[in-house]
Amino acid sequence: MTNSANEIVTRGPRILKPLNGQSIDLATFKRFKFVLSDPLQIETRDIYDIISGTFQWEIVDTQDSCVSYIRTKCTNYRVFLITSGVFGRNIVPLIHDLPQVYGIYVYCANVFYHQQWAKLHYKVRVVCNHDDLYLVPQFAADVAQANNDWGNALLNAGKCNEAKEKFKKAMENINKYARCADPVMINEIKQNLKECETMLSLLKYCTTRE
Repeated sequence: MTNSANEIVTRGPRILKPLNGQSIDLATFKRFKFVLSDPLQIETRDIYDIISGTFQWEIVDTQDSCVSYIRTKCTNYRVFLITSGVFGRNIVPLIHDLPQVYGIYVYCANVFYHQQWAKLHYKVRVVCNHDDLYLVPQFAADVAQANNDWGNALLNAGKCNEAKEKFKKAMENINKYARCADPVMINEIKQNLKECETMLSLLKYCTTRE
């Protein structure tokens, strides 16, 4: 089910639910990939670069190139796609079930029309015509959850410093851009960050004792 602009307006403030936690295999996983598919936009707003943590967005201006890029170039990535409604209606059914596709965000003028097809695809996280109110907070919450997943994988691999940075990035996104994020997710990230700091303190103590 999509988190739509209409739902937000009629129900008032709501909790930004993240996607369920998904394990990451560090042996094959490379990093996140952020894709913009909208013929009317040639660059992203600064806020998207800050939330994603990168200025290197892949901007595709045709539907075929978007589908081809995600299918062939993003196999070992976790893909976030922001698309127009017109493009999304045709692109989403073709890429939705690919394992590398994580979250899809539809920015359009006719919200009600595009909600009709989007509600059939659970990876479509939001359909809206006001990105500051609806798209940005949901995007920030989802990137936070993805960073939490990545941090968990790093922590399990004993890479505490790297894991700590992912958990810190997750909390930064929540604190700045997703203040209504799911409390369960927030508590989990805080606990993970605390565990990292405890392990790093213990390692430092053991090192100084040698």
